Amino acid sequence: MQGAVAKRLSGGRLHLQHGPIDLIVTADGERVAAFDAAERRFRAILGELVSELPGLRRPITGTRFHSPVARRMADAVRPHHDHAFITPMAAVA
Repeated sequence: MQGAVAKRLSGGRLHLQHGPIDLIVTADGERVAAFDAAERRFRAILGELVSELPGLRRPITGTRFHSPVARRMADAVRPHHDHAFITPMAAVA
């Protein structure tokens, strides 16, 4: 799999792509600084999520996630775990 790719587009947009993640983003304010920060963070995010994948695929329980994104995914589905079978992966569906 190719690593993360970031490309500045016309119209003040940034294209970020890595594996299944494909984003086109804009920024208000200081665009160059925002895009530089987004590129730095984006390069690490898929690897972090892959390392958490076994827990992200299990029903929400007391699993402790290390990645802040994985924790947010779990937090997003936690209110629904009493009513339905749900895993943190639903946060990105």
